[in-house]
Amino acid sequence: MKKADIISAILFLIFAALVIISTSQFPDFSGEGVTGPDFFPRVLGIILIVLSILLFINAILSKDNGKTGLFDKAAIRAYITIGAVLIYVVLMNILGFIIVNFLFLFGLIRYYGLKNYLKVALTSVVGTAGIYCIFKILLAVPLPTGLLG
Repeated sequence: MKKADIISAILFLIFAALVIISTSQFPDFSGEGVTGPDFFPRVLGIILIVLSILLFINAILSKDNGKTGLFDKAAIRAYITIGAVLIYVVLMNILGFIIVNFLFLFGLIRYYGLKNYLKVALTSVVGTAGIYCIFKILLAVPLPTGLLG
């Protein structure tokens, strides 16, 4: 794990540096109170650099030499989550945001340990409604309607 963390930290550091360098080629919209298209990627690049340095330091100072296998319980949970995200993306335009997001939240919340179906359903409805309100109403972002449209 220690070696993997060091390699990951270095790769993320290189990627973050490339992001910051590439933002220098974005058009300049200088003016008071105006942020250009380079602002958000540059902030993310800086955050990634800080986190990469922290990961590197943590890996160097860590005494843990334990190895994580590809088929450990944590790894399998990560694979299932990645699979759920892929299914979410594929079904989004077919079934629509509301249905797919509800099923996605319901499935993952249930999978990660909440056993009470009523609480899982309520959390999924509130989560879907909250995301819908933020993106559709507040930010005016069109969401796929799928079967409901």
